Amino acid sequence: MKLLLVQALFLISLNSYCQGGQIVGHITKNDVVLEYNYSTVVLTQGDSTITGTVPDSTGLFKLNNINEGVYDLEIRQIGYRDFVSYRLRISNDTITNIAIAYPPPCVFIYAKGQRPICIGGHTDKIIPIVYGLPTKKTMKKAEKGLIHLGGCIVTNCDPHYYCTIHKVEL
Repeated sequence: MKLLLVQALFLISLNSYCQGGQIVGHITKNDVVLEYNYSTVVLTQGDSTITGTVPDSTGLFKLNNINEGVYDLEIRQIGYRDFVSYRLRISNDTITNIAIAYPPPCVFIYAKGQRPICIGGHTDKIIPIVYGLPTKKTMKKAEKGLIHLGGCIVTNCDPHYYCTIHKVEL
């Protein structure tokens, strides 16, 4: 019994001294507007931010000493929607290499005059989204459910429609 207890304590102490995993990545610009020094690479787990870094002037970044687990890697930049690029499984003593093209193509582009189809397959109950500071007239339309208020922050890739049934932006 004593030997089993000593072995268990030895294994636990070894695990606590293991070096965490590492993520090494490179962001490639898809847009000439992207400025690396205004971008942030963030590692999240659920609703918690674990760590983050700012890429260097060439787009290279490194995240060190990451505990074993499953994480989401996000890229955040003012003027763009947050982009979850990868779901990663990190192990101790490993290096994960990533190449990311950013920003991704905008999914909110539709043919002129065409409304999107909702995730439920329907086209009714889809209303336009209005951005910016609402006027009294805009507020009345929103209260009647004729439009959805999208907020004041406008990015280069924003949804144009909102499904009132499924509560999703399209």
